[in-house]
Amino acid sequence: MAHPVWRLIRGGNVLVGASTVAVGALMVTTTFTQVELVLVLLHAICVATFMAAWNAFNDVQDHETDAVNHPERPIPSGALTLIQAKAVGRATFLLSIIALLAAMSVAALYSDHLESWLPSIGIWFVAFLLMFHYEMVVPASFMLKHKGLSGNLAISLLVGIVIVFGAAAVNGILTPLVWIVAMVAMLVNAAREIVKDIEDESGDEDRDTLPKQVGAERARAIAQLLVLASLIPLVAPYARGILPMGLLILQTPALFVLVTVKPRLYRGEDHAAQKSLRLAMLLGLTGFLATVLISA
Repeated sequence: MAHPVWRLIRGGNVLVGASTVAVGALMVTTTFTQVELVLVLLHAICVATFMAAWNAFNDVQDHETDAVNHPERPIPSGALTLIQAKAVGRATFLLSIIALLAAMSVAALYSDHLESWLPSIGIWFVAFLLMFHYEMVVPASFMLKHKGLSGNLAISLLVGIVIVFGAAAVNGILTPLVWIVAMVAMLVNAAREIVKDIEDESGDEDRDTLPKQVGAERARAIAQLLVLASLIPLVAPYARGILPMGLLILQTPALFVLVTVKPRLYRGEDHAAQKSLRLAMLLGLTGFLATVLISA
């Protein structure tokens, strides 16, 4: 079994998040200067450590409900104490700030496009505000985690802006393809977050999730609508000539998996459905990446 800290920060998801930064950069250009490569790497480290911190803080906040929903998690299983988990969260959050400052220093010293790089700072602060208003249970927080669909969308917005963050590393924040790819990731992840809340409904006693507000069946219907909506930006770049139409075949795996989600939701197979949505998102990003690399 993996080390408790690796499981606390959800190491696999952290690696996927870091690689998504590279995907965002590659949506802008497939040829990097040496400085751009360093900036993309620092942005990836910044995202990886930020996600690690969020995941650690999430487990700290959820340790009581995880005792019911996910007793195998590091804190409820006794593999880590609350104090240790908080320390991991603080340390990785500090590393994220250091990586961002390092990227800013490299851009200031070695890049001729510092002004166009500055959106990276704004994106990081947006991500921080999302984390604060989602996780923190304090008077100043909107406590989005406890407010149904708005919380699901907040998490999904973070997934989307990671792609934009990668594009910002190479001065490509205004590239239309970047925002289209981010929209696909956001819509599919929003559907997945809803399905995860259905799956955890019995143990989420302290959260007013969407399934609790509208019922599991209506929540599944909303998730299906989000999946259908994701098909539009998934196909649009090919249909509009941004990407070669002939390479739409590279999105066939993602399209197939998305289509299989509906019958699983209909049968109430929520765990299988949310796993399929995660796979579909990864396949969609891979399809975009393969398209860009082949057509370069």
